[in-house]
Amino acid sequence: MFMGDMPELMEIILKIFYSLGRNELFFSRLQYLSLGLISELNTDNVTALLKILAKYATKISALKLDEFYSDYEPQLHHALICITKSQEQLRQFSLVGGEEYPTEYHGIISALESQKKSLQEVLINWCACSTEFKVLTNCKNLEILRIIYCDNLKILKASLNTLEVTNYPIDASDTVQILQKSGTLLQRLSLISEYEKIREEPLLLETLKSFCPNITYLSITVVGISTQFLELIGSLQKLQFLTLRGVEILVDNPEIMKIRWNVIFLKNDYNTKI
Repeated sequence: MFMGDMPELMEIILKIFYSLGRNELFFSRLQYLSLGLISELNTDNVTALLKILAKYATKISALKLDEFYSDYEPQLHHALICITKSQEQLRQFSLVGGEEYPTEYHGIISALESQKKSLQEVLINWCACSTEFKVLTNCKNLEILRIIYCDNLKILKASLNTLEVTNYPIDASDTVQILQKSGTLLQRLSLISEYEKIREEPLLLETLKSFCPNITYLSITVVGISTQFLELIGSLQKLQFLTLRGVEILVDNPEIMKIRWNVIFLKNDYNTKI
């Protein structure tokens, strides 16, 4: 990670990288690359460094863009695109926004099309999803999607094994399409809604019951233990681990507590945390 505005140090780093550029073996062993706070450095120096990485470091398996801003200089956007496209088998991609939600990505997300055969895991943090994110639909081996404090999630329609969403709050209508598309493939689901309960909760519960019967891990926030919720839990025959946060018990009929004990605490011997 590159931090601070230190032009003298950057010149030294560039000289080192130019020297190492003659040693392809060094770069061929680079597997994890995290780039952060590049907006605070000299654009020409950073661009030169990124070009070196794009040319020689082609076996990166995990790429992280930290403190990303939409208003980077065009040459920085181009250099980041080149790094993404130059990888032989990128498996993990992380994008973390800066102080303000980035809304434009200038082809950087679209560049993941070049990794559609290898990409397995994506993390999106503090971003507004644009139409570029539709490229994830083409990533046939994408299994894990982690979303933290992001807007416009309806654009995301990937088929997944693992989905984790943390937001304030979560709107069920934003995730329904992903859940429906994932269907029987979905095994791990985490929905953490902060500060208030999940919006349109009945829609979420019905979607899970109808489309996602193979869930083995479920972590869900601020969900009332209603009859509909218990019916969902009862239908998840493969469920092994259940975490509930901020639970409100809704006693809407005389049998609710009996069902609650039978279904939640005894079914399949899985762990329940309240």
